[in-house]
Amino acid sequence: MGVDLSGALLGQYEQARKRADEAQQRGDQAEAARAHRQCATLLRQYAEASRFADIRAERLAQADTHEAAAARLLSPAPAVKVAQSAEGGTADNYQSAALALIHRSTVRWDDIGGLEGTKREIKAAYGLSLARKPEGVQMAGWRNILFYGPPGTGKTLLAAATSNGLDATFFSVKVSDMLSKYFGESSRLISALYAAARRLSPAVVFLDEFEAITPQRGGDDSGAERRMVSTLLPELDGLATKDSPAYVLTVAATNLPWLIDKAMLSRFEKKIYIPLPDEAARETILRLQIEQRGHSTETPYATLVARTQRFSGRELERLCKEAIGRMTDRTNPDLVKHVDAGREAIAGYQIRIVPLAEADWAVAFEQVRPETAPDDLREFEQWRRRADE
Repeated sequence: MGVDLSGALLGQYEQARKRADEAQQRGDQAEAARAHRQCATLLRQYAEASRFADIRAERLAQADTHEAAAARLLSPAPAVKVAQSAEGGTADNYQSAALALIHRSTVRWDDIGGLEGTKREIKAAYGLSLARKPEGVQMAGWRNILFYGPPGTGKTLLAAATSNGLDATFFSVKVSDMLSKYFGESSRLISALYAAARRLSPAVVFLDEFEAITPQRGGDDSGAERRMVSTLLPELDGLATKDSPAYVLTVAATNLPWLIDKAMLSRFEKKIYIPLPDEAARETILRLQIEQRGHSTETPYATLVARTQRFSGRELERLCKEAIGRMTDRTNPDLVKHVDAGREAIAGYQIRIVPLAEADWAVAFEQVRPETAPDDLREFEQWRRRADE
C-alpha cells in the first residue's frame, strides 16, 4: 500500500494554510492572500482526483472559500492566532501528523478472495449514507464497523479495498503506535484525525490493533488509553457530524475482540466476523496469488485446497511465495553467479520460470503451516454468539 499522492498534496495545502495564518498574524496581507490563493489551487487539483461530482463540488467549494479569503485581505483583517496545546504543540502539528496517516490503497474488491457478503454489507452501508432519500424519510447507514477474526484473514485488505472502491480518503492508523508513551499525544491526534477526515469527506478511518485501546490491568498505565477512549467515544458517536453532510466511516480491526471494553464495543453498530477462508475462498486466493503473478501449477487446485485447511489468507500468500521461490531457485541455478559478476551481468539475465511442481509445493508446505488452532476458532465462535445476543 503506497502513500497517497493526494495526501502529499494535502500536506502542501496545510503548509500553505499555515503560511496564510502566520502572515495574517504578522499583518502581511499580501503574503496571506498569496497563500490563500495557493490553498485554492491545491484544493482544485485535489478535486480533480475524485470520480464523483458531488465530492468534486465540495472540494471546489472549499477552494472558493480560500479565494474569498484572499479577496477580503485587500482590507485590514484581525490577526488569526494558531491554537496551541498546553504542552506547547500547535494544532498545525497535529493536523500535519493526521494528514501523514493518509494512504492510497491499490487493493480492489476483486483482489480479495471470498467474503462476498461482507463486501456487499460495506457497499450497502456506504450507499445508504450517501444516496438521496425520499422526501421526509430519514435513513442512517452504518458509520462504525468492527472487523474481528483470526490473524491474516484479510481485515486490513478489506478496509483498504473499502477506501479504494468508494473513492474515499483513507486514514490508516495502528492504535498501538498512537499509544506510544514516547508520543504521548494520542488523544490530540485522534481529534485532528477526525477533523481532517470530516474535512476530506467521504473518508475511511481504519483503526488497526484496536484491542490496544483497552488499558492493561496491573500494568504501568500512563492514562494514555483512558484519554484516547474519552476522545474517541464522541467521535464514534458522530456528535461532530450530526448536522453535517460529512461522511466518515470508522473501521476497526482486532484479533482479540474480547479485550475491548463493552462501552467501546457498543459504539460499533456492525460487528463482522472475518473467518478463515472456506474451500471456495481458498481456491480464489490461490489462483490470485499464482495466476495474477504470471505462474501456473502442475498440482491441481483441488489438491491444494484440500491441503490448506485452517490456512489464513496471509498464510496462503506465504505458501505461494515459498513455492514460487523454490521453483525459481530450481530453474535458475546460475542466478547467484550473475549477481557476483556485477550489475550489468544480472541486468542482462532473463529469469526462467516453469509451472509449479509438486516438489515445489512440498517444500512450501514444510515452511508454512496454519497458526490458528481449533481452540482459537472455537473461542471466536463463542464470542461471536455472545456479541449477537
